[in-house]
Amino acid sequence: MNRLFDWAVEFWDRLRRMAGFDRLAKSKRAADLADSGRIRRILYFMRPLVALVVIIYIAALVSRLTIIHGDDLGYPQVVLTADRPAVSPGTEAPDGGCGDSAVAAMSGYILDVLVNQNTWAPADPQYKIGWFGVVSFAPGPFFDNKASFQIGALRAVRRMSIEMVDILGRARGTSAADVDLQDARSSVQWNERSWIVNPFDSRLPLISTAAGSSYRSAIGNYEAYNAKLRRCEALYDSRSDNLFQLLDRIANEIGGMTDQLASRSKGDAWDVQQKAMVPATGNNRGFFDFRADNLFYEAHGLMWAYHGYLQAVRSDFSTVIRDANLGQIWDRMEAHVAESASLEPLIVSNGREDSIFTPDHLSAMAANMLRARANMVEIREVLNR
Repeated sequence: MNRLFDWAVEFWDRLRRMAGFDRLAKSKRAADLADSGRIRRILYFMRPLVALVVIIYIAALVSRLTIIHGDDLGYPQVVLTADRPAVSPGTEAPDGGCGDSAVAAMSGYILDVLVNQNTWAPADPQYKIGWFGVVSFAPGPFFDNKASFQIGALRAVRRMSIEMVDILGRARGTSAADVDLQDARSSVQWNERSWIVNPFDSRLPLISTAAGSSYRSAIGNYEAYNAKLRRCEALYDSRSDNLFQLLDRIANEIGGMTDQLASRSKGDAWDVQQKAMVPATGNNRGFFDFRADNLFYEAHGLMWAYHGYLQAVRSDFSTVIRDANLGQIWDRMEAHVAESASLEPLIVSNGREDSIFTPDHLSAMAANMLRARANMVEIREVLNR
């Protein structure tokens, strides 16, 4: 029986050889091996190429969306020690011409840091795409702090642009608002997420001016306004009641940011009715609250901008501050603002205030901001006497 089976197999093999099937099978196997080798060679060269592309992409993310250039606390001196007339804005200098505004110059410099020395991250396509278009960077711990910092600084610029138009750059009720200041206000109010093309955001026009370009144009508006001041062709109203109003608006802005920090950091609160601690609006997740860093860096950017603005306000209103003997209070306010802006933990933690291992960085920021705000209230009280 076995011999019969072996003869049948041998006969079948002879038929296959006579028909040429063996040659076809061998050539197919050879072709498969050749294709397999070709694929292996392609993959051999593709793997490092793909790895290189990934490394370059991540390096671009780190460079464009993480590193903040020019955020040191010495930047106000660049503006205040520049070659500018040593007289109050709008006041005629002994050698001719008039003084210009340190506040306007500071606005231009802060915008230069935000959009010229750095990529404008909130509108950057890489930032808006997030993790491969699936998850945005905001809910996570990476690549969102720079955008939050810039948005916080922009809040201060927008606030000061409004006050420049409404109370500083005009004599209220007797003069029109300055055209350059109005243009600057309009430019900085442009949506911070706007890019040239916005196909995935229905709130923005499909084709638009990029936010960075809009803010960049405001720098020229502030320079043009200061040029008019130096030619004595524009107004800057540095009266004590205007300083009172300006500090009132800034204090309200800081108070609103402080409330956001407090709401996020408060994991437990005392309930008066139940006479017990109950869960509050925030949390105590410590290093695992990945939204806390967004809020912290927004407050950091806000105070970084006001660190420069308040020194510029002191320069523009030097006569009012000297006559009201506000020097010491103003020093304390500047110190508390700078201390707020100097907080830059490696990892932002939102733990309990009495925690040993997970500090509450949001409360630390809020405490310094409240001290600065208290000084502003104190200055307002002195000016209101």
